Amino acid sequence: MAVLGLIPARAGSKRLPGKNLLLLDGKPLLAHTCEAAVTSGILSAVYVNTDSAEIAAVAEHCGVACPALRPRHLAADDTPTRASNLFLLEFLAARGECYDAVMVLQPTSPLRTAEDIRRAWALFEEHAPCAAVSVTPLVPESWAGRIARGNRFERATGEDLLYRLNGAIYVHAWRDYVEDCAPRTTVAYVMPAARSVDVDTRSDLEYAEFLLHGSPAATADGRGGEVSVHARCCA
Repeated sequence: MAVLGLIPARAGSKRLPGKNLLLLDGKPLLAHTCEAAVTSGILSAVYVNTDSAEIAAVAEHCGVACPALRPRHLAADDTPTRASNLFLLEFLAARGECYDAVMVLQPTSPLRTAEDIRRAWALFEEHAPCAAVSVTPLVPESWAGRIARGNRFERATGEDLLYRLNGAIYVHAWRDYVEDCAPRTTVAYVMPAARSVDVDTRSDLEYAEFLLHGSPAATADGRGGEVSVHARCCA
C-alpha cells in the first residue's frame, strides 16, 4: 500500500507563538518530525501542510516539500486539522496524486521516532481495513474516576490500564479520511510516556528538551505494542 505522510504546521499559536519553529535540541521543532518521517523509509511521499512560507522553507531544508500554502481561513485557531488537510489532499488529487492511506504526523510530537512510524504503519497494514492511532498508558481504571454532584469522587471499576491519545501518529485509509467515514476498527500503537510529550506550552518544550537529554526512552527507537480500540478517532 502507498501511504502519504502529512505534517500539519500552521504559523499561528496563541499559547506558544511560533512554536513550530522554536528550537528544540538546537533545531526547529518541525524538523524533528520531518526527519523522522523521511528516515522512516515507509512513506511514499511526505508533505508539510502550512500557511507559512517560512515554515515551508524549513521543511524543504529537511527534505519535505509544501506543494501549496493553505489559505488563511484554514489556518485559524478553531480550524479542524482534517479540514485544513483536505485542502492539500484535494490539491494533490487534482494533479493525480492519490494514495491508499494518509498518516498525519503532528510536529508538536517531536520525540516520536522513525521506528514508531514504521511500527504504527505495520499495525495498520496488519489490521486493514482500519485506522491506527498512537497512545500512551495512563493509570489502572480504579485509579481514575469522575467528580459527581457535591464534589463527590466516584471511582471507576476494573484494573485494566487506561490509555490516552498522544497525538503523535494517526493513520487512516485515504477514502475514510477524505469522506469522513468511521473506520471498521481502530488499532492503537502504544508509545512510552517519555516519547509522548505534546508541545503546546513553553513548559512542554522545556520538558521535551529535558527528556531528550535525560531520558534514554525518549531517544531510543524502542518497541511499542498494540491494543485494539473501537472508538472513532480523527486527526
